[in-house]
Amino acid sequence: MADMFGFKKRKAAPGHLAAEQTNTPLSNAVTMMMAQELPLLDSADRVRVYQILEEYDGPTIMTQEDLPAEIKQIMDL
Repeated sequence: MADMFGFKKRKAAPGHLAAEQTNTPLSNAVTMMMAQELPLLDSADRVRVYQILEEYDGPTIMTQEDLPAEIKQIMDL
């Protein structure tokens, strides 16, 4: 549907329901990134990442740079 100037309105980017339903201190974008990267880690590293996130007590992690240092080291970021 075009507006009065002939421009088509962009549809809102679809959300990721799974990312929105998680209980983590991560933004949706960082949750999606972690969901793609975590399967590449061995089980001990995955468990450690989960522990770090569970113990994290800070603001929502909005970017890769905001991740705790140990997670960045484990994930080689």
